[in-house]
Parts: sequence; structure tokens; C-alpha cells
Amino acid sequence: MCSDPGLSAIDARMSDAYKSALNAAEEASKPRLLVEQRHWIRYVRDVCETSDCLQAAYTRRIELLSSNSRVIFNHAACDIPEGGSCRSVVTYRDSAARIDSFNQSLKKRRSAGVIVGCDRLVDLPVGLKDSNHTFGAFCVWQSRSERRRVMICNDDMNGRFAMEAVGAGSDEELRKFTDTQCYGG
Repeated sequence: MCSDPGLSAIDARMSDAYKSALNAAEEASKPRLLVEQRHWIRYVRDVCETSDCLQAAYTRRIELLSSNSRVIFNHAACDIPEGGSCRSVVTYRDSAARIDSFNQSLKKRRSAGVIVGCDRLVDLPVGLKDSNHTFGAFCVWQSRSERRRVMICNDDMNGRFAMEAVGAGSDEELRKFTDTQCYGG
């Protein structure tokens, strides 16, 4: 990073954005922001193998941190698939929050490899308090020296699980994959 002036500059901007976000956050949100930043370093930044990947990861993270939120929370939105009824889609700020769960699902199915990082995580909650949550993510799967970008999903209650190669990499693709492969109450 130090040998690339562009990456050094964006790393300095990241440091400033993080300090600013930490100063803006309420005391109760500061520990969550710290954990989120550590996860970003380990499971997003450190997974990048190219400068383009690093540039994109830093740009997305700086944009998020620059919102200077007082309270750290995940963004929820209403998605209406093909004119149907509203389906809640929660986008997690901490895209690494489910890596352990995804790896447990892989291990349970005796699948080769592990998830080493994720850069997008969504939850499609069933909608009832304390009911099932279905999670989907864009992640990096690794087995020995092979690495692949995948979509992966699982749920909290029913044991649904799926993993496949990423196509276009759009939010819509991830939502549809998670909805069709793992959603249910």
C-alpha cells in the first residue's frame, strides 16, 4: 500500500473518515463502529488481491463512514418484486457479520473451502418478531489456492443453504438469489 501513492492517499482519507465517524457517533454506537471497522479490514480490505479491488473497497467504506451517523444501524428498505407485496430487505453495514455462520453451513454439508470475506450482506426477514431471518451475501470462497466470488445464503431456523457463482453482482441479483434459494419461515 505504501508503494502505491493512490492507495496511500485513499488510506489517509479512510483514516480521516473513520475518525470523523467515530467522533460523530453516540457513545453507545462507538463499540459497534469499532467492531465493524475491524471486520471491514479483515474480511473486505485484506481479501482484496488487486489495487482495483482495494480502490473499490476503500471508496465504498469511505462513503459509508462519511455519512457520520450518530447511531450505527443497518438500512432497511421495502422491495416489491415483480409487483408483489412489500418484502423487507435489510442491508448490513458490517458485511462480515455472517461469515462464521456461512462457514458452519459449508462445514455441515462437508463442502470444500471456506468463506474468507464478504462485501455485501442482506437479510430478508420473514416479518414476524423473533421469527426466521434469511441472509444472503456476495463473498469470496477459497479452497486451497483457488478463490472465487460467490453468492451464498442461509437462514436461522430451517437450515436452508445455497452457494453459486456471482453473475452480474447487482443488488437485485443477490436479493433474488437469497429469496429463491433460502427464504422461508
